[in-house]
Amino acid sequence: MSHPTARIRHTAPGDGARLKELTAASKAHWGYDAARVRGWVETLDFSDARLRADELYVADVAGRVVGWCEVIPPLDGVCVLDHLWIEPEWIGRELGSALFQFGVQRARDLGAGMLEWESEPNAVGFYERMGGRRLRETTSEWGRPLTVMGLDL
Repeated sequence: MSHPTARIRHTAPGDGARLKELTAASKAHWGYDAARVRGWVETLDFSDARLRADELYVADVAGRVVGWCEVIPPLDGVCVLDHLWIEPEWIGRELGSALFQFGVQRARDLGAGMLEWESEPNAVGFYERMGGRRLRETTSEWGRPLTVMGLDL
């Protein structure tokens, strides 16, 4: 199954409320406690200033934001894919692949030689299909084991 043409664009002022809604729905999709997810989403900074200035990008289909990602500029040659969230009804429709590939290209454009990210346990297989490899294990702020993955650029 594919997706209609998604336009990937930089975030804009006013996108914050939609990003919160989408992130909460995507995280909750994996069975996490909804109240805990909402509390976590409220800690994310989606201020208009950050949406204008940082490396945050959305996938927009027919004027609706259905996914987003963030690439943190390189430190010592390594960019971090800090977020990649897809609206649950769009999971499995190639939109995540398109956003991931966009993030890979942004990391290259920013001069990184490696892209790293912490993978949601349910997304490890997706990232392996995208070419990512397991680098190490870490523990999330919620006490869950997470796989840190990477891709040589």
